[in-house]
Amino acid sequence: MIPILLGWVVATMPVVELPDASANEISIQAIVKLPKLGAKDLAKLRILARTMLKQTSDYPRREMLMVTGGEPIRIDITPDVMRIAEYVPADNLKAGLSVMESLLHGATFLQENLDAAVQESSTADYWAQALDPTVLPSVKLGQDEAFTLYHRVLRPERILLAVGGKFVPGQAKDLWESRIDSWNPEREPRGYFDISTLDPLKQLSSPVTTVDLVGAPMLPDDAELTTQALALFALGSGKGASMFRVVREKHAWSYRQEAILEPTLDGWQPHLVFATTPGDDADQKAAVVKADLLADVQAWTDADLARAVGMAESVLLRDVSFSPLYVLGSAPVGGSLGDRTFMAGYWQLKTGQPWDPSALLDAMKHVTLADLKDHATTILNSTRPRILPGS
Repeated sequence: MIPILLGWVVATMPVVELPDASANEISIQAIVKLPKLGAKDLAKLRILARTMLKQTSDYPRREMLMVTGGEPIRIDITPDVMRIAEYVPADNLKAGLSVMESLLHGATFLQENLDAAVQESSTADYWAQALDPTVLPSVKLGQDEAFTLYHRVLRPERILLAVGGKFVPGQAKDLWESRIDSWNPEREPRGYFDISTLDPLKQLSSPVTTVDLVGAPMLPDDAELTTQALALFALGSGKGASMFRVVREKHAWSYRQEAILEPTLDGWQPHLVFATTPGDDADQKAAVVKADLLADVQAWTDADLARAVGMAESVLLRDVSFSPLYVLGSAPVGGSLGDRTFMAGYWQLKTGQPWDPSALLDAMKHVTLADLKDHATTILNSTRPRILPGS
């Protein structure tokens, strides 16, 4: 590899470290920014992800598990990123990074493994289906196609490595850069790309109906993102939030109601979701809830602002679970070592800024009641209902 290309590869594969001397293990995560993919390619990417974990050019699955101390490696695919996550014992950082490197550019796609992965499936619960109401097409995947998709998605310029846990600061970065300095990536595939679209899910697999007020997208560089996020805490995080008062206490329509910030390819999108009993009145419920929430927001006082800031503090600094940050799928990101490591890398990759919960909370503490009400009203006015009937 010529020096200029070597420098380019290292520069486009940043490392985010989160040292924690109190941890007894290390979380190693590759976070891959996804390109725009068609429905068929998205379905094939899930097959590819399951196959990657079976074998690489350096590690059969059994040897991967030996490195991780028996902890399975997992791959998650969300609307904006692909996450490859492994835990290793605190004395196994070097070997863990070797496994990650092999997964990122040394996967072997044996046809029998691809065929077996096609047969693997998982059933999402009603909440996950409500947040991602789409149906992936049925596809098959051959070796040549698998390698083409692999080299299109897992490119150095799309990848950030996040490492958290018990290690010396700087150690993970140095070890990783010494490993990837010989990575000569394949040329990005050219030619036809899949442009098929996802089919909408028409019915949930559970006997509940979900009502989702879907708001306008938010972008990572939006100067008002902090206030928008605090507005979601005020609208739908925990008891005392507007959705709790309106949906549960006033109308008794749902036991579960949440305000959620869900990732999109370019940013995030707010959702105000509640589950209710099946019936032909879901559209009416959606209209009533939206109107009642708008009225509730106008009645907010300083006590509502303080409650929202307090809930944000509990989520950001104390690992309380009522978080609107659904950036990992159908559940909010939490305070585990793996989740904290992911957020440190994800936020850097998504926004170009370090993930600093304390600084975010400090910014929220400067939001005025008037601004909070204005942004919550803007979010609500932008929403359109999405109803998914129960089975």
